[in-house]
Amino acid sequence: MQIPPFGFGPSEAFKQVSQWLGNPALNHAIKEAAQKLGIKEVPSTASVQEILRQAGKWLEKAASPYFSEDGSQTQRPLENGINATGELFNPRWTAQPLSPNACALAAYLHAGYSQDAQVAHDLQKTIIAASGAADALVIANIPTALQLVVKAWMHDHPQANPQVILPRIACMRVPVSGNPNGVQIRSLIDATGAHTLEIGSNTDCLHDDYAKATALHSQSLIFQATPIATENDTFAAIEHAKSSQSTVCTLALDASIVDLDWADAKTPSMTRLWDGGPDLVIAPTQYLLGGPQAAVILGKKDAIQRIRIHADQLGAYADRITQALLHCTLSDSLRPDGWAKSPVGAILSTSIENLENRAQRIAIQIQGNHTIAKTEIITLNQRIGTGLWQSLKLPSSVIKVYPKSMSVAKLSETLAEHRPSIWTQVFSDHLALVLRSVEPADDTQIVQALTSLESLP
Repeated sequence: MQIPPFGFGPSEAFKQVSQWLGNPALNHAIKEAAQKLGIKEVPSTASVQEILRQAGKWLEKAASPYFSEDGSQTQRPLENGINATGELFNPRWTAQPLSPNACALAAYLHAGYSQDAQVAHDLQKTIIAASGAADALVIANIPTALQLVVKAWMHDHPQANPQVILPRIACMRVPVSGNPNGVQIRSLIDATGAHTLEIGSNTDCLHDDYAKATALHSQSLIFQATPIATENDTFAAIEHAKSSQSTVCTLALDASIVDLDWADAKTPSMTRLWDGGPDLVIAPTQYLLGGPQAAVILGKKDAIQRIRIHADQLGAYADRITQALLHCTLSDSLRPDGWAKSPVGAILSTSIENLENRAQRIAIQIQGNHTIAKTEIITLNQRIGTGLWQSLKLPSSVIKVYPKSMSVAKLSETLAEHRPSIWTQVFSDHLALVLRSVEPADDTQIVQALTSLESLP
């Protein structure tokens, strides 16, 4: 699927300006102004229009490889492609899984129309309704949200040695778009000037770890992060936070508006996050919520108000277009069955029976292909992403494709160069097409791409 050019482009702008110059009243005003300024030779309207027309043609020619199917190998068209790796969340994927409605809204907003200031207020009400929080802020990204929470806490607790208690198991790298390695939570906290106390081990953080830390440091800020290993005693953190007047902030990278059941774990909806007792929750909007890249800080009104003061000073809010897209995404998802119809929801909620039927149909259609030695269909629990997401798995039907007349590397390269590109899991002797992350409408494209291999030299 091609990504359409957003909005009112330079070429169209040149054309409209050229049309304006054809207005007799405008020409008369320009000549009169030139005479008053002492300009003897005013460029003719025709010459200016011709320059604008040539500029418009040049822009169209320069941009055409990026918005057409005929782009060369060095100038590939902008496209989403078909993700047959099974991984939704991976540093390689930069496109956001926005719904068609949100994409249409993005095109509309980028077209230069005024943006309704009411959208920020409407979005806040939508987030509160979806999350069960008392108040919410929409921040530009996760690192900024983390630092805002720490800065606000330090301002409210100006003791000589403020401590942020961070379980080592939660010392993860926060995914950031454009940075495949992510950003370390510890580095973000240290940059605020706060003192960080790491507790527990890399594999667990138990009741005693929290007890010792909070006994020595009252009124501390305790960070937690999900998804993390079950050995982290989240309830112990809440218990000791209350007795020591500490604040608990949960970084919920797996925040969702519905309950999600994985192969061996469960993610509660955002409305259930408060059952554990955190004071604040930071939730990214681009992962399980399926929106554009941003972050929301959720919590009680007084806590959010203190953070809002610093957000106002730093201008840390998400831009208006991002907020409008997020409002559109959440509004669609909150409708009956809306989440299951969203791009992320459809991928995560599709039944394994549906995937198995699709795999069988694809295998039947590519039978007899002389470039393929054989195909196998298996069912596996596949992770939905790398890094933080590798522990979250869902059953998926997988088609193994064993090439006969070409190498696996060549087959992978050929599928990637197909229009649209098809990305797969690559092994030493076969490719794996994981249908969990493939839209049903793209099954035909996969069949066509594999069938066309027979015509290759």
